[in-house]
Amino acid sequence: MNEIHEQEASTSHRTETLHIHPPLLAAGLLVIGLLLHLIGAHGRAFPFHQFVGLLFVAIGTGLACYAAALFAARDTTKNPYGEPAAFVTPAPYSVTRNPMYVGLTTILFGFATFFGSPVMLLAPIVFVAVIDRIVIPQEERTMERLYGEHYRGYKNRVARWLPLPSFPRSIILSR
Repeated sequence: MNEIHEQEASTSHRTETLHIHPPLLAAGLLVIGLLLHLIGAHGRAFPFHQFVGLLFVAIGTGLACYAAALFAARDTTKNPYGEPAAFVTPAPYSVTRNPMYVGLTTILFGFATFFGSPVMLLAPIVFVAVIDRIVIPQEERTMERLYGEHYRGYKNRVARWLPLPSFPRSIILSR
């Protein structure tokens, strides 16, 4: 009887050391399936733009969900008009101040790419314009009010959307 308990304990210990993250597994399987689909393992054509579009949708979804999960882990609001209970700065917030918005923009761009629709490109353009001019300024006022100089320093270090390469002024003016 004692041997059975030891065997069960060692079996459960082995299972606990293998960590499978379902979202990563699903994403990996999706990519493998799409690659197999592209190389013709199915017998039907799959346009390249659809693969790229789905890739953008997956990346945007992953980024937005991960960023939202960081807020949830710190028990702060995702409501842009709410009162944040925490100042969240770990990656991806160390690269962009608004990774949830970047993720949503990427999803919209991905769908436009998937459908090969130039008119659908209006969605991410309008989304960025509205969020950048209406929503983010309100959020920034709230963050400055609550976190003062600490937030202003963060705002100066981290890009609102995506970091752009900086070029020496002499290169820009020499044209």
